[in-house]
Order: sequence, then C-alpha cells, then structure tokens
Amino acid sequence: MAHPGWGEKWADAPVFSPKGSPSKGTQISQIADPTAKVVPLKRAGSSAGAATGGHGTATAERWTPPAPSPWKKPALPKPAFWTRRRRRNLNIAVLGLVGLVVLLGFLVAWVALDAARAGSSLERAARGVDTLQADAVAGRTKNLDTTVANLQRNAADARGATEGPHWSFVSRLPGVGPTVEAVAAMAATVDQLAQGPLPRLAEVLEVVDPATLSPKGGRVDLEPLEKVAPDVKLADQSVGYALQGVERIDGSPMLPQVSDAVADLERQLLDLRMSTATASRAAQLIPPMLGADGPRDYLVLVQNNAEPRSLGGITGTAMVLHADDGKIELSDQRAGSMVGPFKEPVVQLTEEEQRIFGGKDLGRWMQNVTSTPDFPRSAEIAREMWRRETGQTVDGVLTADPAVLAGLVGEVDTGPGGMLKGEKLVAYLLNGVYKTQPPEAQDAIFADTAEQAFATLSAGGGDPARRVSGLAAAAREGRLLVWSSEPAEADLLGGTVLDGALRGVHGEHPVVGVFTQGIQMAKIGYYVDTAVDVEERETRPDGSRELAVTVTYTSRVTAGEVPNLSPYILGYEESRPGEIRLRVLVYAPAGGGITSASENSENVGLSPQKHDQLWLSFRDITLAPGATSSVTYVIITGKHQEGGVILRTTPGPRPVKVSIGE
Repeated sequence: MAHPGWGEKWADAPVFSPKGSPSKGTQISQIADPTAKVVPLKRAGSSAGAATGGHGTATAERWTPPAPSPWKKPALPKPAFWTRRRRRNLNIAVLGLVGLVVLLGFLVAWVALDAARAGSSLERAARGVDTLQADAVAGRTKNLDTTVANLQRNAADARGATEGPHWSFVSRLPGVGPTVEAVAAMAATVDQLAQGPLPRLAEVLEVVDPATLSPKGGRVDLEPLEKVAPDVKLADQSVGYALQGVERIDGSPMLPQVSDAVADLERQLLDLRMSTATASRAAQLIPPMLGADGPRDYLVLVQNNAEPRSLGGITGTAMVLHADDGKIELSDQRAGSMVGPFKEPVVQLTEEEQRIFGGKDLGRWMQNVTSTPDFPRSAEIAREMWRRETGQTVDGVLTADPAVLAGLVGEVDTGPGGMLKGEKLVAYLLNGVYKTQPPEAQDAIFADTAEQAFATLSAGGGDPARRVSGLAAAAREGRLLVWSSEPAEADLLGGTVLDGALRGVHGEHPVVGVFTQGIQMAKIGYYVDTAVDVEERETRPDGSRELAVTVTYTSRVTAGEVPNLSPYILGYEESRPGEIRLRVLVYAPAGGGITSASENSENVGLSPQKHDQLWLSFRDITLAPGATSSVTYVIITGKHQEGGVILRTTPGPRPVKVSIGE
C-alpha cells in the first residue's frame, strides 16, 4: 500500500508483504526466484484495487515461459542456374529451332520454284482462255480443238505444280500463306474448266456459229441447237462458278505479282462468261421462239426515229412474223397509223403514266406505245392493240428501226431513192423520202424496203458474222428489243440488252436514263444530235454517289434550208418553222434522286415525278435552227451502288455520243 506522503512517483513501486503478514492466503516467492513476477502496486481507486476488493493489496503471479518455436531445417546454399541438364536442353532446343528454320526455308524455296513453274503455265492457260473467248465471238471455230488441247495441258501443268504436302504446309504460314493459296486456287480453277466444260464448249460454239444458224431456204435448222442446249447451259454455269471462286481469291491479301495475275484471270473469265451466257440464252431461247414446240407469231414495231419517242420513235410500220419449226414468214404488214386509234386506252393506265406521257395517248395510239421507256409495258399495250384491231394474239413483240435493217442487209432498192445501204439508207428512210415523196408513197417505200430486208435475211444472204455483229450493235444501242409472253423466256431475256425494261439498278450498277420525246407532229427530229456526259463528283458518307449528268441537244437545221423543207418535216401550222421542240426525261437510279439542274451555270426549274418507284424530271426545250441546249443535272445514286454507271438513252437517227468518266 502506497504511503500518502511518498508522492506520485512512488505510486507504482513494488511492495512485498513480509512473512507473517496478516494476508495468510497469499504466498510470496523469494525475490531471487527467477520465476517470480513482480506486480506493480496501483493507487487507490485503480482497477487493481477494485480487483482485490478495494484493499489495494498487490499479489505476485508465477510467470509461464512461452512455448518453444517449431524446428526449422537450416537453409541450404542456392544452386547455380545453368546446370548440365539445362545446358543440354538448351542446345537441343537451339539445334531444333535452326533445323526448323532450315526446313521452312527449304519448303518455301521449293514452293517458290513450283509457283514460278505454275505461274508460267497459268499465263499460257490464261492466254488460251482469252483466245478461246475471242474465237467464239468472232465465229472462228476451226482451231477450237487445238486451243482447248493447249489449254488443258497448261492447266494440268499448273495444277500439278501446286499440289503436294509442302504446298499444304506452306499455305498455312502467315505472310506467304494467302499468296500460295491464291496460286493453287487459280491453277485448280483453270484446270477444272479445261478438263470439264471447255472441251464441250468448243463443240457448242461450232453449233451456235452464225453461219450454222443462218437460214437456208427460209428455215433455220434447230435440231443441232436443241441438242447442245443442256451442255452450253452447264458450261455457262461452270464458268460462272469459276468466276465466283476467283472473285473470292481477289479479296485476300497477296503479293502484287499474284494479285495482278488473279485480276487478269478474273477479267478473262468475265469476258468468257459473257460469251457463254449469251450462247446459253441463245440455245434456250432460239428453238422455242422459232417454233420448235409449236407455231409462234411476233409483232414487229418498226420505229421512225425522225419523230422521237423514249424507245426510239413512233411506230411507223407494224409487221407480223410467223415462225414454225425454224421457218419464218412475213404474214402481215401495215402502217402504224392503221392500228387504232382507240376511243379509250386498251389497257388500264396508271396515274403516273397519264401524267408523264400525255394523258391517255399511250394506250390509244399505236404510234405512241413507245413513249414509255419500259419496253415490256410497251409490248403489252401494242399486243392488246393488235388483238383488238385484227383479232390475232401474238406470242411476242420486237422493236427495230431503219438502222437495224441497214446493219443486217447490204444494198436495198428503195425505188425513187435508188440502191442504198448503210448510213445512206438510214438517211433516206428517215429524211430523204419526206423531202421527195408525198405521204401516200412514203408508207409504200417503207413496206417495200422492209420486205426486201426480210427476204434477204430469210434466204441467208450476206455475211452471217456481219449480221450477228450488226444485231449486237443494235441491241447495245437499244434499237433492237425483244419481249416474250412466255414467262420462262421473259426471265431469260430479263437483264439483257434485249430486255429494255425500266430499272434503276442492275446488280451493283446504278442505271441513269435520258430519254427524248418529240412534242410536235413533225419529222424534224432527224436533225437532232444528242450527247450525254456522266461525271462522278464524289462518294457521300452514306455510300451513295453524286453524279453530274450533262445532256446536250444540237439542231442541225440551218436557217437557210428551212424554206426548202416540206411541211411534213417542219410540221404543219408551225408559227416558227425550223424550231425543234422536245421533252427531256431524266431518270435517277433506284434509291436516288435529282437534286438540281443548271444551264449556263444558272439553276433551272425541275418537274420531279415518280414512275415505277424511280424519280425523274422532265423539261421541255425549244431549239432554234443551229442552236444548242445543254443542261447539267445533279443526280444522287442509291446507297452502295458501287459498280460503273449504266446509261440508257433514246436511240436517234445517229448514235448518241456518250461519255462516262470517274
């Protein structure tokens, strides 16, 4: 117990109870005992005092030694990292890596040598494909067997050089893999074509040669064509599959040399596909359309481009061709003005058609059925007009013009105009006859000229290759169009240059239409020259493209010759003779539109309309003698139409001058 006078510094000093003290129950060990624990005294009122009942008496407690720590094995010395085993394993790994690099180098070198050999064979094979396609187009069938044999040998060499386990292994390596795969895929593609459809294609091309299909005695022998139709269809499909395979290769990263070779092969296959597709359609279309399965009748609309309509010109003459088992006859012919006019449209016209094409005239007058640029619609209307006029339902409708006739035949006796051919024949039929002959004689001259042309074709006279070339050129210019009432045949014609359907997109290609209508009863349209320039300005963020389409019309009439032109050319009751009045219809691609138009850098008004879901604008223009009108339309295409622009125009007396730039 602390003495009150000791002060605070002695409050915690230890106190020992002497022997014999009153606290008998407390055993105090000797101070020398090392196990004795000294408990400090606490001041009165401390927790120690409370623990002893408030007396503050300190007691000593026995100290318990801590438990011993567990035994640990002494740490051994750290061994060296590069042991003998590790050095041996490292040497093995290095030697293995070096061996692998050497092996890879050897395999790559081996593949490189094979690739060079395959590349040389592929180049020769590609030239063979090109030669085969050129011979097919030109009708040169004598050397086809030799060409195909060389193609097969070169293709087999190329494929043999790109096979083996080393090619399979290297094709999986990064960097060189796509190039190796491309070479092997090209070799396999060409070899499959050479060993598969191309040999049979040579025989097919001989059958569809223009000389073979040329009429003899007024009849086309259809049996050989019917026989090869399945083979040529299969050949076309095989070339199409090969083209798709090469197009997939073209999307892979590869060395520039191989990439160029792939692009070249793709171009050649694309050209070959055009030939095989044409041959396939011809083999499937010609026999049934020429009466192999039963007689057929076709209405032929001969257009007069001197009085323009969207598809060319007014229907000047209507003829009917009768086909039966390859034999073709001219069964009826009359002036277009002798069909109708009808009091009401022969078909139900849409509001769009009436608004754009002059009210109900499209469905009432045979001369106006070509006002719409949609030929299947024109054919439907003309067919119904002919049925109502004659009671005969035809199986199809065709269009042609004097330029088509001039391209198919040689010289023709035009009567007062003499023996004419080519451009002189076209000029006389579209202009000269109106200068020199009265109206009643004009129709007779047209009818006689058409009969002579048909007789020449039926007899098989002239150069067959020249006729085919003339037909192809006429089809590309939109002068020759064909429609069939048979759905299967219409499907085969769809999408070709013979189709003439109104469409705003073809595959990935945006289609722009520029069509011309004469809006005066006159033959002065012969003096109009047309030029269309298409320029791509930019690709927009949404994937559409902006085009500048400039349409230029020029009058070839001179003020000095106007007094000498007949009223039939100038138009009756014209207040300003010599003027040419036209309506221009410009169609935007599907999904696009026309945003503005300008002439001499000044904006001009637009008349936006919609026809079969396509936006168009029409504008009337007047050309004084010798004048020129040029209007630029800003056109937006549909989104992601990435192909080249396709331009459709109205075929005139002379070819339209077309320029399409990037």
